[in-house]
Amino acid sequence: MKLATLKNGSRDGKLVVVSRDLTRYTDASFLVPSLQAALDDWRRISPHLASLAQSLEVGSVPSARFHEHDAHSPLPRAFQRVGGGDAIVGPRDAIELAGKARDAKVEAAAAVVVADVAMGASEASALESVALVVLCVDTVLDGGQIGTSALSPVAVTTDELGAAWDGAVHLPLFAGARTVASTGSTNFPKLIAEAAAGRSLIAGAVVRGQVETLAVSLGDTVRVEMKDKAGHSIFGAIERLVGRFEQPLP
Repeated sequence: MKLATLKNGSRDGKLVVVSRDLTRYTDASFLVPSLQAALDDWRRISPHLASLAQSLEVGSVPSARFHEHDAHSPLPRAFQRVGGGDAIVGPRDAIELAGKARDAKVEAAAAVVVADVAMGASEASALESVALVVLCVDTVLDGGQIGTSALSPVAVTTDELGAAWDGAVHLPLFAGARTVASTGSTNFPKLIAEAAAGRSLIAGAVVRGQVETLAVSLGDTVRVEMKDKAGHSIFGAIERLVGRFEQPLP
């Protein structure tokens, strides 16, 4: 299934289920108000969300047109990240440069969102903990400081990737029309188990895979997405204009 968070003025947004072709959505907030709340009770809630997703595919529930620009990052507040920053913005929000800076770097990658992972978890347990897969783009400012981070408009369960998922994501990552990375080198169960070696990971933790670094300049638009074998976008696109931060007037 595919899940998204629509902006509604609240910190965590409204959870919706999105069709496989990313054209329609149906409200899931009657089941659970937000994606974080769903992840907090993932074992119980996910089958109900999956059933709603199936109903959306066959047209048996009310639906509306899905527009990626209405979506926040699926987790507007990531309470724990392994790799990348925790200042989460929307996938179409600008990258804002401060002062006289004209250049920055972005780190693009696939990432997974986990349910609770116990400290000392094995790789097998770590694999079972993977709830969702997303894309992420993290801004790296002068001095290596992490600025804002964005997740893809849609988060997907691993079954949506089919044979391209075996604990790694075996699909290329695109920046615009250019292939920037092959994501298959990231062994997510190993990465999760290593992160949990000395601490537990809470439900909703985002674990980032191997990154591809891209240089960007003022006025550029960064567009990152991943497509299936038929050329269809899986997660929607992260599309961020590099702009100038305007200091508010006193």
